[in-house]
Amino acid sequence: MEKMSENEGAAALRSLRGKLLRIPDLRPIYAKWTSGLNPRCDELRTFVDECIDRYVKDEKTRRKTKAIDLGWFTSLSYPSAEFEQLKTMALLSLVFFIFDDTIDKEIDHEAPDFASDFDAATKLRQESINYMRYHLSQKSTASSLCSEPPQVPQEFASFEALVPRVMAAPPGQIDLDRLADDVQEFIDMNAIEQTYRLSGNLPSVEEYWTYRHGVGASFPYFTMHQYVNNICLPANIAWCDEVRAMRIEASVQPLICNDLYSLKKEVIEDTPTNLVPIMIATSGAPLESVVHELIEQLYSSARKFDAAAASLRAKGREYDGGVQEQIDMFIRAFETFQTGCFKFFMNSKRFGVKEYEQEDGSYLVPL
Repeated sequence: MEKMSENEGAAALRSLRGKLLRIPDLRPIYAKWTSGLNPRCDELRTFVDECIDRYVKDEKTRRKTKAIDLGWFTSLSYPSAEFEQLKTMALLSLVFFIFDDTIDKEIDHEAPDFASDFDAATKLRQESINYMRYHLSQKSTASSLCSEPPQVPQEFASFEALVPRVMAAPPGQIDLDRLADDVQEFIDMNAIEQTYRLSGNLPSVEEYWTYRHGVGASFPYFTMHQYVNNICLPANIAWCDEVRAMRIEASVQPLICNDLYSLKKEVIEDTPTNLVPIMIATSGAPLESVVHELIEQLYSSARKFDAAAASLRAKGREYDGGVQEQIDMFIRAFETFQTGCFKFFMNSKRFGVKEYEQEDGSYLVPL
């Protein structure tokens, strides 16, 4: 499918201004999944703020990064994790949020930076990949064979705090090559997203999904889910077809939720690479119809996730009770990640839509 013209993309975004975004109560989707808040949340917030002070040098950016409240996000996503695992997952979040916010932000043409300079961002991406691969890759690549470790870019510097924690994980809990591939996919897909943003074009819906799972960065979290629970599943369970299906659906959920709850922010910032304007430009459908279709996709994705999880539990019956218990813990990590993202999107100051919540759990958001 051909990319839409700049005029079509801009028109789709303009057509949303002044509209009322109606998001129905989505809590029924998540009601049967495990949720909660880790009791070490306040301690984790302190840990995250200390890391931000260490790795984010610009004062304005530091305040903005602290305001995301990644300690709360991580505590929502992993309510039963032990504190050391919780800190590791918070560092993973910090890596992605700092890097993404460096490039995927409102463009200020009077103050060129990584967001507006694709070549500079490309250099940052490659340097970050080189640093990450040097420390994580188990393959004999040119990066891993360098005699001198590559320098870490400041915008990726928090990764250096993550590395020793990941490398110290018990054998079998983290597939380091897969984690490296997941992180590289996040960085590589960032380039595709930036290309669309700088061109002024919108991708088609099909093109959107080719890069959005990667830039959404859910897959690295899922690769860490055995580590989060301090378990080690048999390899033919940990990476079976059911788990691959769970990974996809547990990524779809926060991506669609993000595009719904962040729409107001993106209209304000003039960043239309969001499913809502893309679908409007593709189909010509009104906002209400597009939102309805996305809600249907959320429900469908939840059903697919539950089916894959049920099939995984059935496969686990071939193993002893200990493995079955670990499978349940593994599945719950996917559930709490999804419920945690949902609660974060609804209540986070990052999106600023909490004030538009209605008594019935729906949201009426003026665009």
